[in-house]
Amino acid sequence: MADSLSDAEKIRNKRLAKLGGNQSAASSTKDVSAPAADASSSSSSPSNQNPRPEPNTKPPSTSSPASLPASNPFAQMGSPKPAESPQTKRTPTITISKKAEAPPPRPRSRAGQPESIEVWQDRTLSNVFRISLNPDNTKDAHGNRIYYVPGVRADVEVGAPVQFNMINVEPAIVEAASNLPTGNPLDYLLGCWKRVTRMARTVRSGGNDPQKNDIAKEARRICFSYCIFAATMPEMFGQDSAMGDSPLTAHLLCDPEDDRGLCHDFLSEAVARTQEDDDSALEALVQAMEQLSANLSELSMNDNYKPYVLALRNFVRYTPLAMALTQSTKFLAQGVTAERIESDTFLGPFFALSPLQGEVAVQYFRGAQARDEGYIRQSQSALRMSLQTHQDELLDITNCIIKSSKEPREKMLDYFALAVNANHKRRAMQVDPKAVSSDGFMVNITGVLDRLCEPFIDTTFSKLDRIDADYLRRSPRVIIKDETKMNADQKTSDDFYSEKVGGESNFISELFFLTVAAHHYGTEAANTKLGSLQREVKHLEQHIEKFRQEREKFQHVPAQLALFESHLKKFEDQLERGKCVIRATQGVLLDELAQRRSMQFMRYVIVWMLKLATPGSKYPKEPLQLPLPTEQPMAFRCLPEYFLEDVTDNFKFVTRQMPQIILSTQSEELVQVCVAFLRSSEYIKNPGVKSSLVTILFHGTWPVRGREKGVLGDLLNGSDFCYKHLLHSLMKQFIECESTGTHTQFYDKFNIRYEIFQVIRCIWTNTVYRENLAAESSRINIDFFVHFVNLLLNDVTFVLDESFTAFAEITKISKELRNESHDLDESSQQAKKEAIEAAQSKAKSYMSLVNETVSMLGLFTEALADSFTMPEIVQRLADMLDYNLDALTGPKQTNLKVENPQEYNFRPSELLADLLSVYINLGGKSNFQYAVARDGRSYKPSNFKAAIKIMNRFTLKSPEELAKFEKVVEAIEKAKQEDEQVEEDLGEVPDDFLDPLVYTLMEDPVILPTSKTIIDRSTIRSHLLSDPTDPFNRSPLKIEDVLPATEMKERIETWKKEKKDAARAAAKGDPMDTSN
Repeated sequence: MADSLSDAEKIRNKRLAKLGGNQSAASSTKDVSAPAADASSSSSSPSNQNPRPEPNTKPPSTSSPASLPASNPFAQMGSPKPAESPQTKRTPTITISKKAEAPPPRPRSRAGQPESIEVWQDRTLSNVFRISLNPDNTKDAHGNRIYYVPGVRADVEVGAPVQFNMINVEPAIVEAASNLPTGNPLDYLLGCWKRVTRMARTVRSGGNDPQKNDIAKEARRICFSYCIFAATMPEMFGQDSAMGDSPLTAHLLCDPEDDRGLCHDFLSEAVARTQEDDDSALEALVQAMEQLSANLSELSMNDNYKPYVLALRNFVRYTPLAMALTQSTKFLAQGVTAERIESDTFLGPFFALSPLQGEVAVQYFRGAQARDEGYIRQSQSALRMSLQTHQDELLDITNCIIKSSKEPREKMLDYFALAVNANHKRRAMQVDPKAVSSDGFMVNITGVLDRLCEPFIDTTFSKLDRIDADYLRRSPRVIIKDETKMNADQKTSDDFYSEKVGGESNFISELFFLTVAAHHYGTEAANTKLGSLQREVKHLEQHIEKFRQEREKFQHVPAQLALFESHLKKFEDQLERGKCVIRATQGVLLDELAQRRSMQFMRYVIVWMLKLATPGSKYPKEPLQLPLPTEQPMAFRCLPEYFLEDVTDNFKFVTRQMPQIILSTQSEELVQVCVAFLRSSEYIKNPGVKSSLVTILFHGTWPVRGREKGVLGDLLNGSDFCYKHLLHSLMKQFIECESTGTHTQFYDKFNIRYEIFQVIRCIWTNTVYRENLAAESSRINIDFFVHFVNLLLNDVTFVLDESFTAFAEITKISKELRNESHDLDESSQQAKKEAIEAAQSKAKSYMSLVNETVSMLGLFTEALADSFTMPEIVQRLADMLDYNLDALTGPKQTNLKVENPQEYNFRPSELLADLLSVYINLGGKSNFQYAVARDGRSYKPSNFKAAIKIMNRFTLKSPEELAKFEKVVEAIEKAKQEDEQVEEDLGEVPDDFLDPLVYTLMEDPVILPTSKTIIDRSTIRSHLLSDPTDPFNRSPLKIEDVLPATEMKERIETWKKEKKDAARAAAKGDPMDTSN
């Protein structure tokens, strides 16, 4: 017989045997009321041949189920044997017989006499299972229905007490559950479980009665077993088996206190069974949770999702259940792709729940375009509260899994690694949303990881050393192979990481590296996507506006008009959805609590990176020393670039959007990392990351409520670390941003330098900075300051020229439109209007740069007068000043007169005042005076006089400043006369004494090593500032490579002496000439 059983039946019998418990355990609870029975009568009992009792027309059998063969698993539980095939099921027959006598009344205890154990057992089993052997007993004392079990009643021996006992209660349960008028067997049995559990608890608390305790335990065991039978083998109760669906799933969603819910005692019993090597209940519960997860994947926060989350929270509180869940094949589905993680993994649907889901965002912000900002802020606040609550629940679930044991903890870390490693494409230039996980999912992953890191992120950095720098060389969970490294190429990185390090990574290191990666692919990617979405919505608005203008074409064709309106409605719905998602994303990213946690983690990342970059130092216990070591640690060079990029992106967002949440302790580390990697910029390969460090400082100096100089301004103006390194770091970045390596580098540099100017303006009032700058410029690295000054002059020259050209174009076209508009056709007028709009846009862009750049020129010429009057700089500076002074005060100033100059931030009188400040700052230097005087193109004394009149008219300079300026003008005029006298004395200069580039008399001739050309040192230095090649053969050249032209210099000096001596001699011989 056993050989003929199918595999499914064998598995079912094995499960039944497990759930029934071992025979010795069952038989240890001796029934106190079961009559004796022989084995032969037991085996022939019809009630034991079919799990679903049929109407019995035969006389009651005297058999007892207690003597069933041991090979039958039901015999261990006193349960009826299941049917093996449809042929063995008895066909019901109808036989007319005498009316059965009413069963004798249950024995009751007499007054004053204790209730017998038999009576107590009968009454208790009847109450908890709501079954009866009396057909007239249909309701209990509380009005609940009682199920009469005629099959079991028929099996009661003649003359035996009509009572329930531990032998006949099992067939009674099967009979009752199989013949329910409403509901299903599992609902009925779970209600029984609640009652039998309460009964057992009452028995334990009522005293130490061994017999009652044994009965309660056995009843509880039997009830639980049949609950699992009903969940896993519903056909046992005459129910159809639903393939793939677990009946327990619906009960997991019910309130545990409800009769249909799975309470603490039920789950505890399932856990207890595992200690007896019975995993059947565990398997059934895990299958139910898998089904619950699959059902949740079809819901959103608009639906009733909370019971699903609560069910999982309750489930994972039991260590064996949590372990079993992580062992499920669905927990870490093999080969799952990024877009399927949310639906095909067990935890995916739970982490996917988010207000960033499109339909949820629409629910929060539908019609918000017609509402005020207050309504939007309230909706975003409500959204944040929902998300915070959900993330708290996700954290609770994750913590329970992690704390259960090592194996589930490793599985949970593997799940987080799957989430980040599969979503590298979220940081691509063009992101396909169908190929990656959603923003909501990744934001939840990041939020939970941030919370998991909180225990080791303390203000004293006491656990910083626990973060293992060799983690990435020890088979890490985080995949970084294709990531751009901090300052290493692919081959260098591959070689470094190919050398594996032994040992095992600790939990803190695992969390740290996973959380950094989660920020990169999670919240920072969501922030990037927000910008893209805003651009898409703007483009869609423009498209809809143009589309609406086409309506007139279809006004008289109803069918086409209807089609037009349908398409327009589709576009408008898409626009509203996009705007709702934007507001929802902003609401999530502007969550102050979440951003505080994020910044706290990023502070730890900053300190860890700086410690990694300074091996051997005692940082952070001791102050950071700059510049950083010349030899860069390989571990830092090969670190993924996103470690620093995440820091910059996070703090750029916070300093711009919500600076009020930045704490003073966070400000210190933030400034340190910005200054350190700007000062030692060779540590960072990506120019964009370096410019982001400037942006953080720039945003940190924006005035906010209560802080005139921003959240970082006080620190920048009161820190010894900043006094020593900040200004030099900013000037170094000013130089390096000249070339960013991108196709937009020419325009990028102006944006970066604008931000640098704003930071400098914030600290310039502090005299310590100016004193340190002056000392450094005169004693240390003069070439550095010359390079800075040269680039500043380039910028001033360029932006002034572009602005003035744009104003001249605006003036010209405006006149043409006024005077010739009647002679121009429509297309010509349109072309001129477009041209003037382009010129206006250009003027607006460059004038903001002009104002800042010229203002900075005034500040730096005051502090670095010597650097600005170096031979290689001073003539270019003087020419630029004279040219623009002539443009503002000379005959060409009419070209700059435009309507509404304030629209362009064009304030010509204030701009003139800034230029005069430069003349005043440098006017005491003789080489500056001569340089101005030698400007043969734009130097005009009349321009100085006109400038003085304008300053007096608008009171833009104090009398003291004007007096200084007048002295400068006099000194320049005197230098002009002296220079003309020298030129007259020298006469015509030999060609070989002239500089081959600028054709002036050489003062310090040098020989270029490759072209062998002799050129003035100041000329070649000026050339090398912008072009590091020999101007005559384009070979690479450094100023250190040039050779002094000693012989040429001696010849020039001899010739000059001879000419001067001759001039003096001639003057003595002709006094009249001297007077002239």
